[in-house]
Amino acid sequence: MSGFDVVVGESQVLLNLSELTVSALREGIGTLARMLDEAPPQGRFRDRLRFDRERLALLDRVLPPVSDYGPSAQEFLARHGVGLREELRDAARRVLASIPDAGPASYPLSGVDDWIMVLGQARLVWVPREVEGDTRSSDAAVRRAGLLADLQGQLVTALRPELADQLTG
Repeated sequence: MSGFDVVVGESQVLLNLSELTVSALREGIGTLARMLDEAPPQGRFRDRLRFDRERLALLDRVLPPVSDYGPSAQEFLARHGVGLREELRDAARRVLASIPDAGPASYPLSGVDDWIMVLGQARLVWVPREVEGDTRSSDAAVRRAGLLADLQGQLVTALRPELADQLTG
C-alpha cells in the first residue's frame, strides 16, 4: 500500500491520505517552510556565516546555484532569489494548511501546481540531490523522501496520463 490514492476529476483532485503519509507530509513540508522563513538574505556572506550549516545545506539543495560562474549566479540571485524563495515558501504554507488529519481531501485543479512544486522540494529535506559517493541519508529518510516523490509522480500522471511511460521508463 502506498499510503495515498489520487483521483482527478473535472475541476478537482481527490487525495486520500493515510496517517503515515499525513505525518511525512507535515514533517517534510513544515521543515521546508520553516527553513525558508528563517533563511538569511541571498548573497549576504556575513549573514550566511551566522546561519546553521545544516540549514544552509538544505537551502542550497532546495535552491541550488544557477551557474558555476560566480557573477552570473550572484546576478540571478539578486534579481530572482528572494522571489523564488518567497514563492516556494508561500506554496509550502498553502499546502501545509490544506493537509487533512487523514482520509480524503479535495483540492481545486488550480492548487495542484503548489503540491507538485512543494513535494519535489520537500523531499530534499531528507535526501540531498544525488552526489556520487554520498551515503549520508538513512533508510527511513530515503523512504520518506520516496513517499513524497511517489505522491508527486502520481499527481503528475493522474493529471497527464500520457506522461506515465516517460516517468516510469
